[in-house]
Amino acid sequence: MSNAQNSISETPLGDRLPLRVRTILERNDIHTVEGVLRAYPDQLLKMWGMGMFRFKQIEAALLPGKSFTPARIYSPVRYIKGSSLNGALAPATVQVLLRGGIATVEQLRATERKELLNIKGLGIHKLGEIENFLHETKRA
Repeated sequence: MSNAQNSISETPLGDRLPLRVRTILERNDIHTVEGVLRAYPDQLLKMWGMGMFRFKQIEAALLPGKSFTPARIYSPVRYIKGSSLNGALAPATVQVLLRGGIATVEQLRATERKELLNIKGLGIHKLGEIENFLHETKRA
């Protein structure tokens, strides 16, 4: 059977799934119910943006009665090269600080609040996170 005949016999996703789920699937070249079934479960779980919540939405809509639970779900952890602040602060905060020339706790402590706010991308929320971190490390 040719690809043209194969694609005619497949069922389009239509409105069976939420828009965000359809977008993720389409970004991964899955446009039909049969395509979802072929990718279930491993390929679906590896798709960027899928997560267990959206995965369960697919199961509920297209695979009633099935429930796949992986042995362990690993979330990707971003690591910003060149900074010892990884893991202590959010990756976005570490990245902004590194752009501002701050890569260590010592450098962070030596920097005044006003100087921190002058770093592009560092606003009041990131400053709050930094101050909480510094306060906690002072206690320890």
